[in-house]
Amino acid sequence: MAGVMIAAPGSGSGKTMVTCGLLTLLKRKGYNPAAFKCGPDYIDGLFHRRVLGVENGNLDSFFETGTHMRQKLSRSMERHFVVAEGVMGYFDGLGGVSVQGSSFEIGSILGLPAILVVDGRGASLSLMALIQGFLEYDAMLEGKGEEKTHDKTDCDAECAAGMQYEECRKRRWKENEENYREKKSHTSNGLHGCVCGNTDCHESKGKKNNNIRGIFFNRMSPMIYNRIKPMVEELFRIPVIGYLPELNFLHVGSRHLGLVLPDEIDGIREQLEQLADRMDENLEWEPLLKIAAEAGGRDREVPVREEAGAGQQTGNVAGIKPGNKLGNEPGNIPHFRLGIARDEAFCFYYEDNLRAMEQAGARLVYFSLLHQEKLPDGLDGLILGGGYPENHGEALAANRTMRDSVAAAAASGMPILAECGGYLYLLDSLEGADGTVYPMAGVLKGHGYRAGKTGRFGYITLGPNRCLPYLREGEEIKGHEFHYWDCDCGEDEFCMTAAKPKGGRSWPCMRTAKQVMAGFPHLYYPSCPGLVRRFAGQCVEYGQRHDRKHDRQERNGQEHDGEEHEL
Repeated sequence: MAGVMIAAPGSGSGKTMVTCGLLTLLKRKGYNPAAFKCGPDYIDGLFHRRVLGVENGNLDSFFETGTHMRQKLSRSMERHFVVAEGVMGYFDGLGGVSVQGSSFEIGSILGLPAILVVDGRGASLSLMALIQGFLEYDAMLEGKGEEKTHDKTDCDAECAAGMQYEECRKRRWKENEENYREKKSHTSNGLHGCVCGNTDCHESKGKKNNNIRGIFFNRMSPMIYNRIKPMVEELFRIPVIGYLPELNFLHVGSRHLGLVLPDEIDGIREQLEQLADRMDENLEWEPLLKIAAEAGGRDREVPVREEAGAGQQTGNVAGIKPGNKLGNEPGNIPHFRLGIARDEAFCFYYEDNLRAMEQAGARLVYFSLLHQEKLPDGLDGLILGGGYPENHGEALAANRTMRDSVAAAAASGMPILAECGGYLYLLDSLEGADGTVYPMAGVLKGHGYRAGKTGRFGYITLGPNRCLPYLREGEEIKGHEFHYWDCDCGEDEFCMTAAKPKGGRSWPCMRTAKQVMAGFPHLYYPSCPGLVRRFAGQCVEYGQRHDRKHDRQERNGQEHDGEEHEL
């Protein structure tokens, strides 16, 4: 399998557009690509899937173990080419001071060589300094730097006598630079660092761990490109595989939660076809293929953490052994119909979450809270994902019959999970983006309002304060929180505590009512197989209490004839 990581020094450098352009070009050339988005973002994946029709998912080394990520990648082995889009800056991880969860860590664990997308707008020779910094930055040593001291076997006698890490590192870099200037006769293979045999050589030390294998310039003029490309390749021994000029026809805006949704951009498919035309003109295909052929081919010096949910150690994302958890014989998991709200207002879902529910017996039924009059018939459970309900407040409020249908389902004890935008929908009312207050479903007391700033942001680990319908005391589940709207409910309404992985900050979150569990965090279900197992069990029990015909049929191995609503 060939593959690359599309990374960048920071957000706004052009990762998403380069990724989409490359995927379009790969399909045009007859390849069958798969796409992944690093980190917890949903919107970039919507471009991959909805616009380009490319299989996609998330890769996240905070949510997932290395084993699980490798298994996920292996399921794409039948694909000709894997393209993983990085997150934020290449080395940016937890708390802004760690590589954990970064594009660098994910690519290193999976053996995906990185293409660094460098924004060339408004700069020329200064880009050389930026590139040099990324190529020479040793992220693994920086991680050890947090400890302030280091193993004396990594240093000389002077350091072992007590020199602090940063002081030692600076001195060694100075020596390496002097050695490099003196030793002009050594050679480099251009991808893996120096082959002169001197392990302290400037080139070898500078390229040991960064995993960057190529450079691609974005928003650069042809004149500057033709001048700077040979300079980069001669000085840094790394291939420059192409560039994109400033593209006036490409208009992808952003809003408070990231990029605008692809369905909101007029002519997005045509724009991406034009983007692929430009990439085809300016991409050096052979060097790209050579770099991509490295994927998975070398051992990485990255520790693989295996502390996440036990269900991630096998291909079973949900961590459910058929029969043992739901009280049934192996291979005889009872099925249930699980409604998934998916439309313009609610579209943020981790594919791993949906897959975990399918493995637990769910038959996914997609529906629209905006456009359908009521919930589909015969549902045994609901998941209301995140999105932008504040941008559709008027339409959601006008659909009174759907609001009543959701409220009736909750009152009947239907198991419901709701996250962020889905949580706002369940409240009494919601302030829309236009400032108007709209009535919502009224399942949970409270009013959703614009907070004016990010309420919470980043990775979290959540634990229940008491036994809940789907979680038990002592269990933990990982998640991500990012929202500009808040709720006026009191802290005594919350039933869980969220904690940041760095810094020790925590706060109360999540609410329950009957079989409803809702809140602002986006949960990663496979990190807590117990949640999936209990939610699935409650859905099955709900269907049995309501004498679902399709349950009896499917337990007997027959197909049910219920209509599946997919948008």
